[in-house]
Amino acid sequence: MLRRDFLYLSSAMALGSGLLGGCSQSMKPGEDSPGKDKKEVHRLVDIGLQLSTVTSLMLADFEGTLARVAEIGYNQVEFSAMGFLGRKSDYVRQLLTRHNLVAPVGRITPVLPTDFFELSRSEAVQVFRERGRPELLLENVRHSIADAQDLGQKYLNLPALMPEHFQTMAQIKRTIDLLNEAGELCMEHGILFGYHNHNWEFSPVDGVVPYDLMLEQTAPDKVSFQLDAYWVVKGGGGLEDYLTRYPGRFSSCHLKDIDQNGDFADVGHGEIDFPAFARKALAQGTRYFFVERDNPPAPALSIERSFAYLKQMRF
Repeated sequence: MLRRDFLYLSSAMALGSGLLGGCSQSMKPGEDSPGKDKKEVHRLVDIGLQLSTVTSLMLADFEGTLARVAEIGYNQVEFSAMGFLGRKSDYVRQLLTRHNLVAPVGRITPVLPTDFFELSRSEAVQVFRERGRPELLLENVRHSIADAQDLGQKYLNLPALMPEHFQTMAQIKRTIDLLNEAGELCMEHGILFGYHNHNWEFSPVDGVVPYDLMLEQTAPDKVSFQLDAYWVVKGGGGLEDYLTRYPGRFSSCHLKDIDQNGDFADVGHGEIDFPAFARKALAQGTRYFFVERDNPPAPALSIERSFAYLKQMRF
């Protein structure tokens, strides 16, 4: 597959099929500024990066990109549903250790043919759509558990199901059943299963918001959720509202900003109030946060700008 076609596929999966797609609770007290009310001020210590943000760089130089991510100051990473881009988990584990990086949260990756990276764009998109069907969810979960265990991950998230599977109440209820089944399967291996949202889960069906129903009808001890800030806002939801109504359900979050036009922005350079978001997320139990921006025009600059903002952010 041509490199430019692969990048197009990555974009399609992130926005279409939902197959691409926390910082930890640790905080440090900051100094109160003169004239401010005396209260405890915190900053994020562990800042993670969702590596789909730098897919183009990973394709060109997998090892060098991870080294640069660590050099910037990130100490956690989250691989996309493309997995390790053909590399074995033991090699990736050694590479992460070399750069003092950890990958505490895993992604569910579909079973792909061995020649996947040689396929044409249209063929690859078709394979991903086929392998991402709800009927294959449990198979994909089983496929992903081994890598998660090899990296010592206790969380394994499904980046999403495609929007066409949220058109009827029957589809939504079937999805909820599958999420609970996936949660049972992961629990057998000491892993907490999770679901990552996009915007289509917020489009009402028969007067009901699918995302609400998913939160209400999945078992809290077996199914968690990875809250993506951008997509919640894009879908018309309220970040504080969900963190307040469903405490303890969001084990990790994606820090992804939105600009005035509804497009992606580097973290801290858009409209989302991330200090308020981080404060509320940590209070309800979020353990990990990952910076993410879909298809940034300058990925190297994007991850630097986002990290610089979060490093100085106080809340």
